[in-house]
Amino acid sequence: MITPLDEAFAAVRARAHPLPAEDVLLTEAYGRVLAAGVRARRDQPATDISMMDGYALRAADSGSPLRVAGEIAAGDAPWDRPLKPREAARIFTGAPLPPGADCVVMQEHCVRQGDEVRVQQPPKAGQHIRRRGEELTAGAEALGAGRVLDAADLALAAACGVSAVRAHRRPRVAVLGTGSELVPLGKDPGPGQIVETNSLTLAALCRDAGADVLRLGIAPDAVESIAERLRDAPADILLTTGGASVGDHDHAQDALERLGGDLIFHTVAIRPGKPVLFGTASGGRLVFGVPGNPAAATLGFELFVRLAIRLLSGDPHPDRPRARARLRGTLSRVKGLTFFPRGRVTAEGSQLIFAPGGQQSSMQIASWSGANAVAVVAPGEGRIDDGTEVDVLLVGEIR
Repeated sequence: MITPLDEAFAAVRARAHPLPAEDVLLTEAYGRVLAAGVRARRDQPATDISMMDGYALRAADSGSPLRVAGEIAAGDAPWDRPLKPREAARIFTGAPLPPGADCVVMQEHCVRQGDEVRVQQPPKAGQHIRRRGEELTAGAEALGAGRVLDAADLALAAACGVSAVRAHRRPRVAVLGTGSELVPLGKDPGPGQIVETNSLTLAALCRDAGADVLRLGIAPDAVESIAERLRDAPADILLTTGGASVGDHDHAQDALERLGGDLIFHTVAIRPGKPVLFGTASGGRLVFGVPGNPAAATLGFELFVRLAIRLLSGDPHPDRPRARARLRGTLSRVKGLTFFPRGRVTAEGSQLIFAPGGQQSSMQIASWSGANAVAVVAPGEGRIDDGTEVDVLLVGEIR
């Protein structure tokens, strides 16, 4: 039975739930998804500070020579007395403003003579000052739950006064290549053999999606061998490549049964990669079997496995971004199947252009190299002509 694409997506979403939270040091938190918001423990900045090198003073006193009462640099303790009338303080960027001052005048707009300074351009009250709590006030939420932490978020969390955050555990994925014809990297293939490449690709894609990866090597086309490799793998997702179809040497489904698992779907109405498997195994583990053909394996990952990884990570927006692009070339619809041709999206002014790759065979290893998108072509018949707008799923950067 062929599962409609929307039903397959729904089945994965219904079973991939965010993993438990753990405390994660900020130094290790890049890319993690917050399970709890981050609140400021202090005002940011903690006091009024100067934004410039210059002189702190009262704007109303700027018309007369001012006595320089002292100097304040970043890191100095705030002054314990207010400026007196017609006094100024030499101040540097990041230094706390002395009490009584209501502006900072840039040093380029001042003339210093001994212990006196004269302001050449009349200032306005409040100029060149960062006010206490201007960015954050103590207790305010700076980062909400569900946030995927980027580099700037880490800096903001540190400024809040925290050194660790509560984030969802990173998913663990066990990747197994299957096929009696496969040999590992570094070994020369004999007659009828090929070097196993899919698990290398899938492991890299898993890491890019935010998962930790356990590579289980290669299992021959034997049900018990495949099941044995997977049975005790310490992972949240078991991912096999090859053997997902219904031929005499395709054993992914039988191996799932040996694991006491439940099969959710086995084939999906897509091209390439229709024989993609999804189920559950003991311990609440999710099981995916993607085809052995390289291009189909990568598409199966992009559509289903990556979705599961992001959902387990706690990402509230787990999907790849989609866009509309103008087709450069032609495409053919496929009756009964959603077609995902690989290609490249570029920007020409305000218009996105999608150029499909010349080779769309599911067996082509190089067909994903350089691709940053797949078009999403609904089932049907006939041709899509050059210049037609199509939906595209973005899987890489547009350059």
